[in-house]
Amino acid sequence: MKRALRWIRNGVLGLLALIVILIAGVYAASELIIRRKYDVKGTPVAISSDVQSIAEGVRLARIRGCSGCHGSRLEGQMFIDDPMLARIAAPSLTIAAREYSDAQLERIIRHGVRPDSRSVFVMPSEMFRALDDDDTGRIIAYIRSVPHIGGQRRRLEIGPLARAGLALGKFHSAAAEAQRAATLDTLYRSSGSSHARGAYIARTVCTECHGLDLTGGNAAPDLRIAAGYSRDQFMQFMRTGKALGNRELELMSDVARSRFSHLTNDEIDQLYAYLLARAAH
Repeated sequence: MKRALRWIRNGVLGLLALIVILIAGVYAASELIIRRKYDVKGTPVAISSDVQSIAEGVRLARIRGCSGCHGSRLEGQMFIDDPMLARIAAPSLTIAAREYSDAQLERIIRHGVRPDSRSVFVMPSEMFRALDDDDTGRIIAYIRSVPHIGGQRRRLEIGPLARAGLALGKFHSAAAEAQRAATLDTLYRSSGSSHARGAYIARTVCTECHGLDLTGGNAAPDLRIAAGYSRDQFMQFMRTGKALGNRELELMSDVARSRFSHLTNDEIDQLYAYLLARAAH
């Protein structure tokens, strides 16, 4: 009897020791990812403060969903507030505009790398990485034009579930995702010059939900589904959020109304033409 109890006790202690080792390993692995520094220089972009550039920056920022995370006045807000997962704030861009240089803002937007060379998290820099210099400059011009109202400061507290996700490769930092996106340049160039603008729009608008190669994931479908729409149906979908059959989709309908409705008719046509050509191949 005593021997059996001793075996049970040793088994429990061994299991507890294994759990402690696993927790310590997850913490150490995730901390390495969080603290990793990226040697990214960034690219200087011209910033014009004229009315036309700022107005276009407002439109481009709406299409890319900046206010969805950072607030309608760019005042910032808590993006994730779950102690088991994470507490992450999308910070006030009115504060960032006054604390960071143009080069630092560009590096955060297109590379996901902060001035201390560490990565931001959650921000879709893998999508913004392909923004050209002109569009990036106009978005920064808009950010700088917004009146300073203070707001939410940056906050990053990674909880145990998110740490496990980082350690297991289920979650990634924005900088790591931006670097992975760079490997797909050839994929988008393969569409040819006639679809270059449509490929650019798809890459800098759609990849946040539909994946870096637009093949979908989770609830988001492969964008070859666009081939099932006529040009007029696709235009209506992007303007009103109404899918085929006048359906409301759980996420896409709201995104279309709040973001994609700001695309011009020409941009929607170019996007549609690219998605059709992609589906054909």
